Amino acid sequence: MKVEHASVMLDRCIALLSPAIEKSSNPIVVDATLGLGGHSFALLEKFPNLKIIGLDRDLSAIEKLSARLAKFSDRTTIVHAVYDEMPAVLKSLGIANVQGILFDLGVSSMRLDQVARGFSYSNDAPLDMRMDQSRGVSAKEVIDSYSRNDLIRIIREYGEERFATRIVDNLIAAREKGGINSTTELADLVKNSIPAPAVYRDWE
Repeated sequence: MKVEHASVMLDRCIALLSPAIEKSSNPIVVDATLGLGGHSFALLEKFPNLKIIGLDRDLSAIEKLSARLAKFSDRTTIVHAVYDEMPAVLKSLGIANVQGILFDLGVSSMRLDQVARGFSYSNDAPLDMRMDQSRGVSAKEVIDSYSRNDLIRIIREYGEERFATRIVDNLIAAREKGGINSTTELADLVKNSIPAPAVYRDWE
């Protein structure tokens, strides 16, 4: 299988988890953010008695990693879930204790490279931006339906953008004329909403 993504700090993660795994006759490690399964693959290869409970919210990633981990299918349990659902997942599996938990937080470059996901502004794409495309609302639904105050709060708090009000006023004006439908349209609107002197000052 062609692997599109290099696992971050792979050797270091294995080194940190190894002592606890080696002390147990039936070790279990939770990979709370499976991605393409690189860390889990390496751990399963190194420890023949290890079982992995893997979680991921991205169905497309699960499809790919399931193929990658196929030869370890008797020692892996893959669950479509977000990492904060881990306690409920472990309870449902009857697991009370594990030897290690691995989190690889952040947005995978695999998602950024998939144009249709809409995470990158370098290519024109639909306004989706969902980590889990099977549920939740898309970025377009947020832009089209959220109130002015909610949009300002989101952009100001999570985007740390001081021109949030100006951006949102332009968003609302655009959606009254047919809406914003792609990542490049959104990027252009944001860029044009910020005064040029502020842009130059931020880059100094």
